[in-house]
Amino acid sequence: MYQMKKNIPALILAMVLCIGLAACGAGDQKKGGNTAIVGTWELSEIAAGSSKMGAEDYMKSADVDKVPVLTFEDDGKVTLDVNGDSGTGTWSEEGGAYSITYKSGDDDVTKSVELDGSTLKMEQNGYALTYEKK
Repeated sequence: MYQMKKNIPALILAMVLCIGLAACGAGDQKKGGNTAIVGTWELSEIAAGSSKMGAEDYMKSADVDKVPVLTFEDDGKVTLDVNGDSGTGTWSEEGGAYSITYKSGDDDVTKSVELDGSTLKMEQNGYALTYEKK
């Protein structure tokens, strides 16, 4: 657990840098209609192996005032806000499967997002991130 807590700030910084570097070109495509992923999602848990950390423990270990928030807009834009620092990318849905795309340096990076009701899960740098819809 100590090792995980030690790496949380680096994980969040990496997420912000990756998503914040650039928005991808699909952002102006309309997604049409309401979709389950559109809305605001707050980080509720971070897990690495058998170690898990809730939002309050994350805020203490990372010394931040707010939990990370993902906002998915109907036009295909996604924004990550980590304690006031934000970055953007795009999201897409195909056949009920969701993904987020963002720039990391010169490369486009696409991450799968698992949506189950009001819970959103994704993997980032070896961590399983769980968000709850607000």
